[in-house]
Amino acid sequence: MDGFDKTTCPRFAERLGIDALTVQTSRRDWFLSDASAALAASLDAATAGYDEVVASGFSMGGYGALLYSRAARVRRILAVSPQYCIDPAVAPYDPGRHGKFRRMGRAMPRPEEWGDTGIRGALIFDPAIVADRLHARNIMAAFPHLVPVALPHGGHPATGTIAEAGRIGAISTMLVEDRLDARRIRRLHREARKTSARYRLSLASAGLLRHGARAGAELRALAEGAAPQLRLEAGLALLSHDSEAGSRALSQLLDEFPDAPPSWARRIGRALAGLSD
Repeated sequence: MDGFDKTTCPRFAERLGIDALTVQTSRRDWFLSDASAALAASLDAATAGYDEVVASGFSMGGYGALLYSRAARVRRILAVSPQYCIDPAVAPYDPGRHGKFRRMGRAMPRPEEWGDTGIRGALIFDPAIVADRLHARNIMAAFPHLVPVALPHGGHPATGTIAEAGRIGAISTMLVEDRLDARRIRRLHREARKTSARYRLSLASAGLLRHGARAGAELRALAEGAAPQLRLEAGLALLSHDSEAGSRALSQLLDEFPDAPPSWARRIGRALAGLSD
């Protein structure tokens, strides 16, 4: 799917000498399609010869890992910022994904309908993101043996700051070796956020209403000097606070990256349209 990297064997799997199976979708369909039954059957067949299967998934992939956990014989799971459901009737708190649900054009099962509600593992989420926090609450009710791990301002997915520091493999290793430790994961987050531009972006965005001057200055700095994707996010956040500064930062970004993904222009266009409403 556009915007996702080509599949490679995870480095932690190579290091630990374990087999890795990656499931990717070609659409933003939450792994739901006319081929869902075939996918479940394939996962069942692929994992039949193993004594132990663990799974991990991020965002839409977290939903998929939970949904197919029974078919894939999963014993432990690492679910990072997963959705419980994006059907407006089930998740009115996540309006940003309601359009995606309508484009899917099919019913969306709750993960406990197909998944193994007895699996153990960790559910990592960012409590500063309302939708992610409420998805996590619903998932915890359905999968009571998961341990919730809140990483404030980690972003979406919530391990973003840890990933920036190159430490995701440490969490995956904990999963494989059956020693998931919520305190250690939170410690990794605390250590990583000290140098994380992603963390600064989330913190500044959240602080705009109460600390406008300081947060605005931080967003302007990020919009000018961070990595390209973070510059986009900072400029979009800045628009609602200082439309002139935000527009200037986004225009500069597009000038510097004329071959930017089309999604950038769409997101900027929607944001500017929202200012004029």
